Amino acid sequence: MSHTYKPIDCALHDCFEIACLYHYQVTLKLRDQSIIEGECITTETHPDKSEWLVCKTQYQYLKIRLDQIRKMYSKSANAIFSEVNL
Repeated sequence: MSHTYKPIDCALHDCFEIACLYHYQVTLKLRDQSIIEGECITTETHPDKSEWLVCKTQYQYLKIRLDQIRKMYSKSANAIFSEVNL
C-alpha cells in the first residue's frame, strides 16, 4: 500500500456514504488484487486526513483506505448503483 494518501473524487466519496447509509452488501476489488465481500458500515477520516471505509465481513470488521479500492460492486437489491470504478 502506498503510504501517502491520495484523496478520491467527492462524487466517488458520496457513493461510499450512500453504501454505508443503506448498509449495502458489496464486493470490493482492491489495488493489490484482493477481494473483500461485506456490508458497508461507515466511513472514517483519520488525523492524517486519510479516509477509510469500515466494512463488516463474515468474520470481522475491516478498515479499508479509500484510495486502495479499485472497484465497488453492490450486491444489494434496488441499490442506487451497481458498480463504481475508482
